[in-house]
Amino acid sequence: MISRRQLMRTVAVGLPTAVLGGTVSQMSAAHAHSRTKSNTAEVREPQSCAPGSGKIIQWGPASAPAVPAAGLSGVTAVSTGACANLYNLMLKDGRVTTWGNFNLNDTNQQRLSRVPVAATKDVTAIATAGTYSFALRDGGVIVWGGTHDGQLSLPETAKSGVTAIAGANGGSSYGLFLKDGGVIQWNGYVALPDEAKEGIVAISARQHALALREDGRVITWGPNLPANLAVPAEAQSGVTAISAGGGFSLALKNGAVIAWGDNKYGQLEVPYEAQSDVVAISAGNLASMALTASGKIVTWAYNFYGQLDIPEEAQCGASAISCGYVCMVLL
Repeated sequence: MISRRQLMRTVAVGLPTAVLGGTVSQMSAAHAHSRTKSNTAEVREPQSCAPGSGKIIQWGPASAPAVPAAGLSGVTAVSTGACANLYNLMLKDGRVTTWGNFNLNDTNQQRLSRVPVAATKDVTAIATAGTYSFALRDGGVIVWGGTHDGQLSLPETAKSGVTAIAGANGGSSYGLFLKDGGVIQWNGYVALPDEAKEGIVAISARQHALALREDGRVITWGPNLPANLAVPAEAQSGVTAISAGGGFSLALKNGAVIAWGDNKYGQLEVPYEAQSDVVAISAGNLASMALTASGKIVTWAYNFYGQLDIPEEAQCGASAISCGYVCMVLL
């Protein structure tokens, strides 16, 4: 598992690298329609907390699929699916496991629920992408899901030497793969810009795509989202982490979160607690999370699904975070 010290030296890349857990809480009706709310809590050490155990802690909508027993220890990464009630991935001992509220009478969901044999050993990274899932093994990308086998062909360049993967979970299902400092885009419907073809160190995707260049500059591309695609001046140098959200983006610079794009639900209203000492970020559908160097979890923006109601156990030594419709941490 990644230690917090290691996290401080690592570029956090959007949604995929995090962990989930088994506490699902729902917000009160009084908060259900609030435009925005930020929440944080002091770090506590409850008896049930075991930092470093690889346990997933999850909260958000009641419809979210419960974390299976395998997710209570030894997990090293998770990735949330596009919908609160569909599916998630976890990585444990190099093996990918998926769980969710699959409708097995639906052929497409059957395909998504079956992890291929190739992804059950020596996997190093995972990512969800709407109706697809990705895994990375020995530098090669594995893909499954979709609606027919013809959709699952990957370019030869994605079969070796890939070092990072990201999946889009909104608007369309596509993937970004990082190889030799250049982005490979799979199934995307907006052309890859030339400046994403070299000098890239991190990638993230949602409806739109983000890439971080070696010089700390963020670049972005995607469908008709002019406000989101206009990278602010402060994110054009010195950035160390990126995360693409639902119509908005986050970047991390000098321990502070920068946000731009859609602000309908207060996505850009970064609380004071996330303006210093932040080591990891995750932009969700309408809410965001940050992890501070002290292990504190901070969430803000839309609370319709209870994403801002942080369980006490989640404030105990988290090593990774992920926010989609559900929020989760990995202890």
